[in-house]
Amino acid sequence: MRAISIRQPWVHAILKEGKDIENRSWQRNFRGWLALHASGQPSRDAGYPRGSRMPDLDTLDYSAICGVARVVDIVTTSKSKWFWHPDDGSINFGWVLADVAALKLPIPCKGALGLWELPPTVLREIERQLPKLHFDA
Repeated sequence: MRAISIRQPWVHAILKEGKDIENRSWQRNFRGWLALHASGQPSRDAGYPRGSRMPDLDTLDYSAICGVARVVDIVTTSKSKWFWHPDDGSINFGWVLADVAALKLPIPCKGALGLWELPPTVLREIERQLPKLHFDA
């Protein structure tokens, strides 16, 4: 399974606040299950859209796999309140997320840039915590 490192509080937003798009400056030809890794450092200047509750950054998990989601599309426009519209006219790639599931116990794990492959031990622990999901589909 592939993983993506995301700074908090954005992982929290995906898992708890209904964030249905992960904004990236780069595109891949990727669809399927993705492990959500919370980076070691937060994005201290993050701001949630109106109506969404911003968490206390000190209460969040870091350097860990916190959940999974399925990438169903990658778009350059969206009506989602979570889609970022760059002010400078550059293109934003919105990775459309579905079937989001949080882990009961985050799994400590070192992250990486871009899409990266999970260690087999971490994948087994995700499958143990989320036995009803089928990651090969």
